[in-house]
Amino acid sequence: MEDQYSRKINYLRLSLTQRCNFRCLYCHAGRNGCSAPDELSLREIAVIAQAASEIGCTAIRLTGGEPLVRRDISEICETVRAVANPQKLGITTNGFFLGRLAGSLYDAGVTHVNVSLDTADEAVFEKITGIDGFRTVLDGIGKAVATGFKRVKINAVLLHGVNDSEEAVRRLAELTERLPVDLRFIELMPFGLTGSDYLKSFVSKELVFRALPDLEKIPDYGEGPAVMYHRQGFPGNIGIISPMTSCFCKSCNRIRVLSDGRVRPCLLGSREFGIRGLGVKDTADVLRRAIASKPASYRDGSDNLRINCEMKRIGG
Repeated sequence: MEDQYSRKINYLRLSLTQRCNFRCLYCHAGRNGCSAPDELSLREIAVIAQAASEIGCTAIRLTGGEPLVRRDISEICETVRAVANPQKLGITTNGFFLGRLAGSLYDAGVTHVNVSLDTADEAVFEKITGIDGFRTVLDGIGKAVATGFKRVKINAVLLHGVNDSEEAVRRLAELTERLPVDLRFIELMPFGLTGSDYLKSFVSKELVFRALPDLEKIPDYGEGPAVMYHRQGFPGNIGIISPMTSCFCKSCNRIRVLSDGRVRPCLLGSREFGIRGLGVKDTADVLRRAIASKPASYRDGSDNLRINCEMKRIGG
């Protein structure tokens, strides 16, 4: 389906929970939020996935919070695969439970895995997440690579005063020197932050270029908003996602369903549409209306951008 700006919308991001076993600085997903009884049920997820398929979504990504805290995560993946049959079924995770669940996720039909990992320093990892789990996450990434998913990606959010040194970038990049993974550095978005608070935390993509001067751009890589690069002699790739310094709205191809069952046409917008309790046909109709309402850019009507809810609800 196309929106009013002729963008083809074929990608659904579906958040399964606000719960998380981490307490990351920029997300706060481990704090108060939607409880398990308020989350989308397996039946509701099936309806949304089927409706998304009917309007032309060929890629579905399951997010959170931490989606692997749901005890029915494998059944969710199997159900989404059965009712929607997406070309890509991805999951975004903090990686803590990935070592234990990689095999069952693969068997359930997951094709792509994204792992959030902002640092290669064990002490800094605990500072960011509130959890002593660095080695567990590394083991999970290794297990995901060994399991055979079509692609394993690592997402690192750049944070001032936390992981904003050239050495920190190079240490993370070492993962691509030994593993066939895509490491993507992401500019911080202003979730719950504004003005000087946000500016104090923001780090530009230029840090990555200074730290890794040997990056060679990969043309037509085809991986959403990331601009991808390669370094000669290594199996992995480096990506840069820069929503703040390089707006990529004109190529947006996605629609989002939040963890409390509302559709958000634009990640950085505030407009939402309710779909809980609807059947497949009505859900598809709401998704169409939401897509039709997508703005040309997240800055439309906002000179002082501030995202009005936390990442744990939006799902990344």
